[in-house]
Amino acid sequence: MDETRPKWTVKKELTARQKNAIPFLLTLPVERACDEAGLSKQTVYTWLKQDAFKKEIRRCRDELMQNAIETLKANVGKATEALVGLLDSQNESIKHRTAKDIIEFTLRSAENESLEERIDSLEERLKELNEGRR
Repeated sequence: MDETRPKWTVKKELTARQKNAIPFLLTLPVERACDEAGLSKQTVYTWLKQDAFKKEIRRCRDELMQNAIETLKANVGKATEALVGLLDSQNESIKHRTAKDIIEFTLRSAENESLEERIDSLEERLKELNEGRR
């Protein structure tokens, strides 16, 4: 397998061929994944009908997404600095788009904080109501 491919921990009881195919199926279109893994499309489509294989594909995809999200979170400070730095661009179009993006991100963030507070408040009230019924 290509050493540059991300590695997933395949835990379910699958065949070695199925375990080998999963990274290809997560990172390539199905036809190309089949070619790269040395499998027929029919074999892969048969596996995709099996609950254990489907669950493992889903679990590995979730793991892949979680790793990607963690990477993005780790670099948000650097990205913010780069975006703010563009406010000093000599190109007015870049400066305008950057200012607009920063304002939109800030408003969206404020909305999310407000929604989180409202949800927390509702959950607390619901908890109090449920405790009062006991």
